[in-house]
Amino acid sequence: MDEQTVGAGLPANSQPGIAGKPAPTRILLTGLGLLLLSGSLAWAAPSALVSTDELAAELTQGRARLIDAENAENYARAHLHGALNLPYLDLEDAEENAKSGLPIFPRLAASKFEALGLTRDTPVVVYDSGNGRGASAVLYILRFLGHPDARILDGGFRKWLKEGRPVTQAVPQPAKTTYLAQPRADWALKTDSLPGRDALVLDARSIAEYAGKDAGGARQAGHIPGAKSLPWTLLAGELATFKTAEEMRRVLSEAGVTPDREIVTYCNPGLGRSTFLSLALEQLGYDKVKVYPGSWIEWAADPARPIER
Repeated sequence: MDEQTVGAGLPANSQPGIAGKPAPTRILLTGLGLLLLSGSLAWAAPSALVSTDELAAELTQGRARLIDAENAENYARAHLHGALNLPYLDLEDAEENAKSGLPIFPRLAASKFEALGLTRDTPVVVYDSGNGRGASAVLYILRFLGHPDARILDGGFRKWLKEGRPVTQAVPQPAKTTYLAQPRADWALKTDSLPGRDALVLDARSIAEYAGKDAGGARQAGHIPGAKSLPWTLLAGELATFKTAEEMRRVLSEAGVTPDREIVTYCNPGLGRSTFLSLALEQLGYDKVKVYPGSWIEWAADPARPIER
């Protein structure tokens, strides 16, 4: 695989720092997501991360099913034992984004997971090369469908490989299942509703795309008027999906991104960079974050919409 990262996942009822680093001055009230940070109370979401050590133990118990979110070529080269391939861009649904503002037509998404032999009750761990983009996208869709037990491998394939853990080229042949989705209608965000929304809009793309130097496959180059540039790479770790909580908070503070505001993230297709940024914010306790499913590709498709460069 051409990119990689993993390492310090957290069980759902614990809350050390992001990427497995000890969190400074924090006391956890187990199971409540409430913790003490330097003498003040703050909310922190249960971690979506699982470490390589934790995953290795779960695999020996046969507990977790694995989804490799990379493209078919990378999956064929090598993957974790038992992993099935679902390239994250296969979950793009521009038609549904424009029609309803949903991330994907729920039945279409359910059919993708049925082909992998999953049900909504199957514990799932998603991984990618290690940069977190693909894994965050698949996790986002699983959560949209109401999947209660889905996490991503912190650091992904590259950390797993760096630690000398086993990989394979064998492809499992699962029996097809029935996936009964419970889609989150409240995740809908239509393009026409964005301009009047009192939200901080974050552009997770590169600075070149934001500045209109690179259209990134869209019809026009530029950014949504009023959007703030916050490239996803600013929060990305090296051998961990995210930087430490302290490092991420410093980046967000410098950018003026605070948890009291509603936040909308976008990239080009609405999967990958935008979902990575949304998940990073969630890990820090930001609880008013939405992904704009249509993202820049939909916004730029209409020449009548305003753009800034």
